[in-house]
Amino acid sequence: MRYTSKYEESLSPFCRALQWFSLAFLITLPVNLAHAQDEFERQAISLPEPTYQAPNTVQTSVKLQRTEFKIGRNQTLSHALESIGSNPQTVHQISQCENAELFTQLQIGDKLVLWTDNEQQLQKIDLQKSLTLSYHLERKNGSFEIRQVEQPIETKIKMASGEINGSFYLAGEQAGLSPRTIMNLADIFAWEVDFVRELRPGDQFKVIYEKQYLNDQYLGDGEILAAELTVGGQRSLKAFQLKVDGEYLGYYNENGDSLRKAFLRNPINYIRISSRFQRNRYHPVHQELRDHRGVDYAAPTGTPVFAAGDGVITYRGWRGGFGNKVKIKHAGRYETIYAHFSRFGKFKNGDHVKQGDIIGYVGMTGFATGPHLHYEFRINGRHVDPLAVKFPDAEPVHAKYRGHFNHYSSIMLSQLMRIDPEHTQLALNFE
Repeated sequence: MRYTSKYEESLSPFCRALQWFSLAFLITLPVNLAHAQDEFERQAISLPEPTYQAPNTVQTSVKLQRTEFKIGRNQTLSHALESIGSNPQTVHQISQCENAELFTQLQIGDKLVLWTDNEQQLQKIDLQKSLTLSYHLERKNGSFEIRQVEQPIETKIKMASGEINGSFYLAGEQAGLSPRTIMNLADIFAWEVDFVRELRPGDQFKVIYEKQYLNDQYLGDGEILAAELTVGGQRSLKAFQLKVDGEYLGYYNENGDSLRKAFLRNPINYIRISSRFQRNRYHPVHQELRDHRGVDYAAPTGTPVFAAGDGVITYRGWRGGFGNKVKIKHAGRYETIYAHFSRFGKFKNGDHVKQGDIIGYVGMTGFATGPHLHYEFRINGRHVDPLAVKFPDAEPVHAKYRGHFNHYSSIMLSQLMRIDPEHTQLALNFE
């Protein structure tokens, strides 16, 4: 039997019913509130994040308008802001920011993405400078902040090998190498091997190189770290890259001797040799026998011509039958001459040039019957055949780097020995 107080007995039946109803509501209230809060949070998860939250407010959100502006010749940030009707004082505000030069010193071709609110007030600017680098300007608390974001590139070391049964380039492709890496591999051994005449079917190559990725997306190949090339089935050439504190010093064999010669054998990626170094050659213009004291490389007009070695330009200009001519004095007793340019490179008289710098472009100026490069090589003022002369070697590994090189090359050599060209055609992970 339920106990009934005197107070309850004094209440009318209606009041007692109202009291019990209120008590039941209060008991269930916390449960109902918790359920409502859970339901709110559940729904809030699916709500889209507002594009822009107005400063010092909680409830107001504004959808921003996107505008693209590409910087043209003689244009600045001001022109971009004018295109969206922004306040002229905005440029001054931005110029007071830390790292303001990232947006005030723009280059032709920079593409800005400008974001404005409903009142045409600038809220932010995005500038993608490269695949990995971007600049961002954003309005915060009435002023602007600029930040630089750099995406890290992941470098993976790979190994590949292949057998040459025709084209060296095709063998590189079949081994999974990019065109860039194939050409770099050929350049490394260019002073030691004639890739047209010396390679034989069955010759093999091995290479350890870098591949670069951004967010797991392949960007391209990096540098070659080590390589080996078998020539004529017998001669084995090895190459190891030497870098000290990030500075590239060159490629060297296992003994520390440089694979680079003091001069390029050919100062042009030539199409064909149209005339060799020879005595008493019939001259097509003068129609008489004359010594041809250089090598002619037939190539399309505009083909780049490279400095054969480090040196100083001692002549750059017009010289009669040579047309546009460049002469370079190299260390010691060497001199090279380049003729018939259609136009010159950026280097002037007296400028120092490095091996491989572009000094001009193939043409047919002077006494030339077709577009070609005329190239001469002199030792102590005497003409010699550029295709037959023995070039001096570049400097070996410096003594202060010898220990570092020996340690690095021994590690790479052990990895090269692990690669089996007969069973390894695609790039492998470096272990």
